Amino acid sequence: MSTRRQTETRIFLPAAELHYSLREFLSPLTELLPDRRLRRIAEMITRGLVTSQSPLVTQIARGISHPDETIWPTCQRAYRFLRNPRFSSRTLLKGLYRLAQRTVAEQHPDYLVVAVDPVNFEKPYTHTLEGVSRVMKDTPPCLGHPKRITRGYPAITATIVNLTQPATTYANWFSYETADFVSQNREIEKALRITHTLFPSYKVRFVGDAGLDDQKIFASVARRNGEFVIRACHDREIEVYNARCQRWERIKLFELVATLPWEFEQKVVFTHARQRRRVRVGFGWAQIRLLETDQILWVLVAHRFDDASDLILLTNVPLRRSSDVRQVYADWRRRGKIEHGYRFEQEEGLDVEDLRVTTLERMRRLFVLVLLAAQFVCYIERTWSSAAVQWFRRLGGKLGLKSDLNGLYVLLRGISAVWQAAATLQFMLTTPFPVET
Repeated sequence: MSTRRQTETRIFLPAAELHYSLREFLSPLTELLPDRRLRRIAEMITRGLVTSQSPLVTQIARGISHPDETIWPTCQRAYRFLRNPRFSSRTLLKGLYRLAQRTVAEQHPDYLVVAVDPVNFEKPYTHTLEGVSRVMKDTPPCLGHPKRITRGYPAITATIVNLTQPATTYANWFSYETADFVSQNREIEKALRITHTLFPSYKVRFVGDAGLDDQKIFASVARRNGEFVIRACHDREIEVYNARCQRWERIKLFELVATLPWEFEQKVVFTHARQRRRVRVGFGWAQIRLLETDQILWVLVAHRFDDASDLILLTNVPLRRSSDVRQVYADWRRRGKIEHGYRFEQEEGLDVEDLRVTTLERMRRLFVLVLLAAQFVCYIERTWSSAAVQWFRRLGGKLGLKSDLNGLYVLLRGISAVWQAAATLQFMLTTPFPVET
């Protein structure tokens, strides 16, 4: 007869440890708030965002441990925080930037690679909210349909992408319809200026997609002794130096790209839809001069042989040897991390597009808190032990298969499950289930 040993099972729910990490993570922001009560509510809202994976105030309150019979008093605390006149969204932004400074000081990179990227958030059924604008939207994919004009709000962020944890150096949720909006280029200019103000002793290399292909942006970065790597989309006239004739000669940018020889080739790994592909890429580069500003730049062309496509990058980083080209190309490829961050904040992550507050100021406050909630998940991944992070992922639905990904989504769900369980237990202690006798 087999015997079963009775073993004592110790149940440990790391809700208090998560709360302590959240308090440490938010300390650069909460120190700026005027009193202790507001600091506790900022922590409460961020915890509720992670737990509910939603920016709806009622959902935030549902995922928080509270002694009240209903969640309505907790909702009132959150609403009062979002409209409190003793601070503004700029206060929360200062805390976000101080958090970026702390992250950089902890990791000590040689230089900063900062991705600047505008994004549009869709609210298609919104008609009368303050500042609602008409925006162009093409994500998530529309199953073959083209881009569409819809109602929503534009935003822009600048994120340091060469750290183990993302750090935001500029963020703004704005509107095309309000008096404080000047232009999108002005927002990009502010992102450049504030980033340099936050990190005056670091070399900053800005990377951007085709939306930043503007000579005013090139000049703005150069005035601050910064560097940039931006994908070109305009077939502008440029000048190329003819060493034999010792003169600058005019040519179209795309004509120059078509004639550049490939100086070297390398295998590059691309990941798309969870599929890794190794692609042979050829690289060519040349020095150019812009006609309007006489600014000296370099053009870098990365040619994929599998589909005969060209990636054209403009940079003010001198490209004198192949190692310079490899480094510039690798830095530009880091720009994709900001796209992954947007998806984490929008879709199955924190669903930032589902904001349901009624003023632009409250939207901005909640937007900053969503950014903080997303970065907190990255903070847990970086600072907790690998065994603890793996435990959260298993709780969040990791299957244990070779095809599994160790991404932020399953980690978010695991952290959410812990805090949700703590909130459920607290509710059961104060409001027992009515058992019929």
